[in-house]
Amino acid sequence: MLQQTWTSRCLMKFYAVVAASPMSWESHKVAERIEQRILNSNPVMEAFGNACTLRNSNSSRFGKFIQLQLNGAQQMTGAAVQTYLLEKTRVACQAPSERNFHIFYQIYKGAHAEERVRWRLPEGAAFSWLPHPERTLEEDCFEVTREAMLHLGIDAPTQNNIFQVRGKATPLTCGGGDGQPPS
Repeated sequence: MLQQTWTSRCLMKFYAVVAASPMSWESHKVAERIEQRILNSNPVMEAFGNACTLRNSNSSRFGKFIQLQLNGAQQMTGAAVQTYLLEKTRVACQAPSERNFHIFYQIYKGAHAEERVRWRLPEGAAFSWLPHPERTLEEDCFEVTREAMLHLGIDAPTQNNIFQVRGKATPLTCGGGDGQPPS
């Protein structure tokens, strides 16, 4: 679990216990459900927003703002999570020895044969947006991402639409053709 996620979890627990200590059992269960949904969003956000960089194999390329929603009795009743992508250029360009977003490697390594056909990802194909596919990281766990998506209400048909490659892949050049992102 990321340090940020652990910190978020501790803060939510602290707020749920301290700010609403005379909380009913039902309110406590609501707070736990909210916390669990926020935590379930993390593997999805990491897959689509983290990449392997020279400094960190699970470097966050996105920001996350969590807003806890309270009722008049200061009990947690909901939450809103806003995310924003910090490095859009990473999709098309990576520095040498770096990898693209984790989700691409998860799909590449974790999709079953019939899924690869359905998603237009032929076995053994090389993709310009997938540098260093031979490297395997702990973050390359496609099943964890898929399970988290299900817990968040993203059903299998919707996941299939997300994972399917659209259009024809073409080689990309970055910056001056040296693999560096444009400045």
